[in-house]
Amino acid sequence: MNLIVVPPNFVDAAWKDGASCLAEACDASGGEIEGPQLKLILARGERTLVRLDDEGKAVGWGCFRVDQLPNVRALHITDLVSHNAGFQRFFDELTNVAKSLGCSEVRCSCKPAQARLFQRTNGFEPVYMTLRVKL
Repeated sequence: MNLIVVPPNFVDAAWKDGASCLAEACDASGGEIEGPQLKLILARGERTLVRLDDEGKAVGWGCFRVDQLPNVRALHITDLVSHNAGFQRFFDELTNVAKSLGCSEVRCSCKPAQARLFQRTNGFEPVYMTLRVKL
């Protein structure tokens, strides 16, 4: 298993190769972003697209951004789909990427059910909660 960073100029090819499954992760955002919009953000280099590879076969896709905050550098996983490999293997690889980029923590946004799982299996702890009301 290894993680392959997909350069922005290859996002279109990756999308056709299976990265389009990230639209599933976008569906969980409550309408904040849709698959085609994510593809554009990735192609502009505003987030990083990664492919989880197992013996030459894509078994997962994800994207992240690095947030340089005043007192912490965090790799923020924005979208992740890994039907064939499981979250844990993907998370372990992303943790290595975070360390190589000088990050001292990994963050993600998710719904309550995923939050409970991530807290139990990976030691995530809440930083803050985002709530909204539609007008």
